[in-house]
Amino acid sequence: MILAGDVGGTKTRLAFCRLEDGRIIRQQTDTFVSRDYSCLEEVVQNFINKHGVTVDKSCFGVPGPVVNGEAKATKLPWHFKEEQISKDLNIPTVKLVNDLVATAAAVPHLMPEDLYVLHEGEPPGPTTEGQSQNRNSGSGNGEDVIGVLAPGTGLGLAYVYANAGQRYIMASEGGHVDFAPTNEVEVMFFQYLKSKYDRVSYDRVLSGPGLNSIYTFLKETGFAPEPPELEKRLREEDPGKVITSTGKTGEYELCAEALNIFASILGAQAGNMVLNLIATGGIYLGGGIPARIYEKLADGSTVNSYLKKGRLSYLVEKTPLYVILDDHTALLGAAYIAYES
Repeated sequence: MILAGDVGGTKTRLAFCRLEDGRIIRQQTDTFVSRDYSCLEEVVQNFINKHGVTVDKSCFGVPGPVVNGEAKATKLPWHFKEEQISKDLNIPTVKLVNDLVATAAAVPHLMPEDLYVLHEGEPPGPTTEGQSQNRNSGSGNGEDVIGVLAPGTGLGLAYVYANAGQRYIMASEGGHVDFAPTNEVEVMFFQYLKSKYDRVSYDRVLSGPGLNSIYTFLKETGFAPEPPELEKRLREEDPGKVITSTGKTGEYELCAEALNIFASILGAQAGNMVLNLIATGGIYLGGGIPARIYEKLADGSTVNSYLKKGRLSYLVEKTPLYVILDDHTALLGAAYIAYES
């Protein structure tokens, strides 16, 4: 049996998977609150004991760079070592990869229904495994670079490059590069964040905490008053989910504008990814947030920022932009990596 894991600062998902007709099929899947556990091994042992399954191979997507089979979580007090996990849990094969590497590994296997097209770009070349001739399946031609951009608890990036029929995944910590505002409001927001932090990265902006910061910035600079019922909801519920759900409907002016700013910055950074590595095979927006707000991302502001790249706009115009709708994508990718290990 294959065990796949998607480890995040907020939650950890684990799934047992099997191979059927050349495709990974996800079976039992459980979600755990990461901070309720002292380490990954404790979570995994709980999961294995619950279902009584023997694991042959495993792969875990973890939040942070993986070097020589070892990693430290960026927003958890967890330390990962492949050899130690294998020994403690009696799993013969254990593979650690960056969480966005796991997501990127799944992209070639996504089906058309797993994606929402924000920008068509130019027609694709030959299709890859798991994808039909339907334009919605994306992926570009066999030699193109594709990028994955995933805002969630933090901001993750990765790239996939195909050459001579072989795919290579390039991990990236590009979510931590310096934030570059593109208009007057974003400049004010940057200055607001700079007054609080020594350095302002995209991770501080394009993430759940970043969305909350945008909202607080608008409130504190007097963009609009905060209604008492909204203040109560933000205090008692998950602030990010309140802002996204009410921002989509326009129920509260503060939330709607926070989502507008977030969507615009997300589009600009997606366009930056195209230019960084000439990633004209497509940019895929993953993570927990885009799938929840894809209708908002489709209203034009995200794509407008995506395409606005001056003299090199033509490169972005030819590059498709997608939202990954399946929020179990990282588990799927981790399972494929485990299978191929």
